[in-house]
Amino acid sequence: MQQSEIERRHHLLQTYFEGRDWDVVGEYDLKRQLVLNSSQLLPNYPFVIDDEWEVEPGRSDQGRGDLVFTDGKGNFAVVEVKYLDLPSKDSPISNRSGKKRRESNREKRRQVEAQAPKYAKRLREKLGITESVAAYYFTNEYKKPQLL
Repeated sequence: MQQSEIERRHHLLQTYFEGRDWDVVGEYDLKRQLVLNSSQLLPNYPFVIDDEWEVEPGRSDQGRGDLVFTDGKGNFAVVEVKYLDLPSKDSPISNRSGKKRRESNREKRRQVEAQAPKYAKRLREKLGITESVAAYYFTNEYKKPQLL
């Protein structure tokens, strides 16, 4: 991908996430935080180049990846984002029991930890490269994306 295309995509996605501030809850809020603060949260990959990409082009039933970042030098990062139902100081008690919430969060964690490397592999195949695609996941449990 040419640098001009990387910069064009980055600008469009950055502008989109900056401007869409009325629906900042859950997974979308995490994605927005990551895109708008990527220089601190994912400093090795300063350019966001894709959002909600089809893992298999034309086959959305095969999954949709959340975000793709690049350093502009041939290195990429696939980041899967998942919002977990964690107790907070504002709302320490969820509508679900602690056990059900923990089980649901554990399942979501497993899902995102499985998706990220699978989607990184698919991006490598799509781009025709053998290395240079890192797999990360990002949840509201952690302050930064986690490398797998």
